[in-house]
Amino acid sequence: MKGRADLGLEAGRDVGWEAASEAARGVLEGAERRFVRGANADIEIALLDWGGEGDLVLLHHANGFCGATLAPIANALSGRFRVVCVDARGHGHSTSVPPGETGAAYAWSALAADLRAVVQELLATTGRDRVELAIGHSFGGALCLEAAEREPSLFGRLLLCDPVILDPPASGGVEVPSRGPDLASGARRRRNRFDSLAEAYSHFQGRGIFADFTPEALALYVAEGVAPGPDGGFALRCSPDVEGAIFASGERTDLFADAPKLSAEVRFIHALRGNFSRERYDALAARIPSASVASLDLGHLFPMEEPKRVVDLVEGWLSSSSPTA
Repeated sequence: MKGRADLGLEAGRDVGWEAASEAARGVLEGAERRFVRGANADIEIALLDWGGEGDLVLLHHANGFCGATLAPIANALSGRFRVVCVDARGHGHSTSVPPGETGAAYAWSALAADLRAVVQELLATTGRDRVELAIGHSFGGALCLEAAEREPSLFGRLLLCDPVILDPPASGGVEVPSRGPDLASGARRRRNRFDSLAEAYSHFQGRGIFADFTPEALALYVAEGVAPGPDGGFALRCSPDVEGAIFASGERTDLFADAPKLSAEVRFIHALRGNFSRERYDALAARIPSASVASLDLGHLFPMEEPKRVVDLVEGWLSSSSPTA
């Protein structure tokens, strides 16, 4: 299964839980789950590590999801690279703490500090000099960018898939309203109790933001993002309160101020059918020494809807001077 060209079951097919979960297990066969310390001693960050040789590639998921949802991409790249998927704190198998009244535990600066700690540990244990390519989706893209701004030497390239980029707090920002809904309040309304994994899969299948997921990606989300709850049922590993706190904390994040410090080459992929405007990406790219923006006919959640497009973007970047659709 390692490094296979096949990226799983076709999106939109009416595939049941048993078939989808079997496909999901196949994608994870080559990966080892391990844990490293985050920025704080009481935080453990879970990783899926495909091992092997080659340059180090790191994938970071969107808010509310987990590293396993990007496993089809990781698996496809693992024949050529040492690929690692990260679970942010409060997601997947990483440590979860209550958000509290201020949500400080889930400030984006804290989550980016976790990511830097993960990268430092990976470099120490693998002998690599840097992460050659970080692929960040949505809020994961913002965290990769912030981590690279704080410690530029850690990253060679950043592929940011429709990242959440908010206007800088200071005056002079590009004031372009998001086309998206109120993400924090929407997250807090997400259903969080199920009788079984099969019920959770059936509930999400074809619904809302999950409507265009491949069956394999949805099964990975359920299998790795849902766990037995205290009442005997099942609950989301990333609770709606945590997901909401993370969205709310993003308002305090300024990715513009330190953008000129970046040494990594940065590529923004703007999803034309997503929630965000290209103007923000263009404004931020203009402050980065080496950056470009490509607008493609994709939805915001395209890494789980069309994982092959991400693989094609990586391969196109590495073999040419511009991303390919």
